[in-house]
Amino acid sequence: MLDFNISLSDNVDATQLFDLIIIGGGPAGLTAGLYAARYKLKTLMIEKAAVPGGQLIATQWVENYPGFPEPVLGQTLAQDMEKQARFFGLEIVRENVISTTLTGEVKEVTTEHNTWKTKTIIICTGSSPRLLDIEGEAEYAGNGVSYCATCDGPFYPDKVVAVVGGGNSAFEEALFIAKYARQIYLIHRSDKYTADSILQERVKAEPKIMLIPNTTVETIDFATEPRSLKIKKADSREPEKLEVDGIFIFVGSIPNTSLFEGQIELLNGYIKSYADNATSLEGVWAAGDVQAKTLRQVATAVGDGANAAHAVNKYLIHKG
Repeated sequence: MLDFNISLSDNVDATQLFDLIIIGGGPAGLTAGLYAARYKLKTLMIEKAAVPGGQLIATQWVENYPGFPEPVLGQTLAQDMEKQARFFGLEIVRENVISTTLTGEVKEVTTEHNTWKTKTIIICTGSSPRLLDIEGEAEYAGNGVSYCATCDGPFYPDKVVAVVGGGNSAFEEALFIAKYARQIYLIHRSDKYTADSILQERVKAEPKIMLIPNTTVETIDFATEPRSLKIKKADSREPEKLEVDGIFIFVGSIPNTSLFEGQIELLNGYIKSYADNATSLEGVWAAGDVQAKTLRQVATAVGDGANAAHAVNKYLIHKG
């Protein structure tokens, strides 16, 4: 059974000037908060979600995080990260950021409830699932259309579902859903998959999962029973009907950088970072998946967070 730990906001004085504000509470943000708090910086983390960990909570098992010889639950790792950071004094508020002012000696982060002031900022807003942008997707989001197998997989016991994608996320989540569903169609637009070889081997060995390559999903029709998809194979002129009870979509991600457009240097939508995770603006750093980089993993996010907090501490010491 899933056991998400809802974490409430701390009672924080919004009139004070912080040394550091961290926007986002995923692995990068939590690690930055841990390190900054241990440096005795007056640090505030602003996270809009009630559950800590960002995309980490959507990962059932983390198998490649150093120090854990056995797989660890993503949500457990996230909760432990937050607990550790709080132990050292990190303050956290659960608010949605609506605007930022990233220039000047005193920077501002405005939420729906407060305007927070700070000397420095670390942006850890991560990324969001990329949509297929097809008919029925938005209409049935949360009602048959999902982007999180950990959240919604248990709702499909002995059901038939489709999983869309060809990377690690799609293969990992298909394997997780196989614990519950009777049949899984793993649909990918190509016959070449980018998932790690070990994941491909596991998927091919799972009798519940059927690979459907060179195929796209055209529409989602969940208005009537039986629910179905219209799929189109590359070698076919007409789409065909595929009956499913739900669909899980894992076709990549997009950076959560709309708050910072026009203020900070971006590369393909991601924040361009330099040495020590610095950005194009003085006093502003970036960490985790929001950056333009090649590898986006929990381990790299944690390293980014630690490095950015260390750089902030050096910067503030230099500034006096």
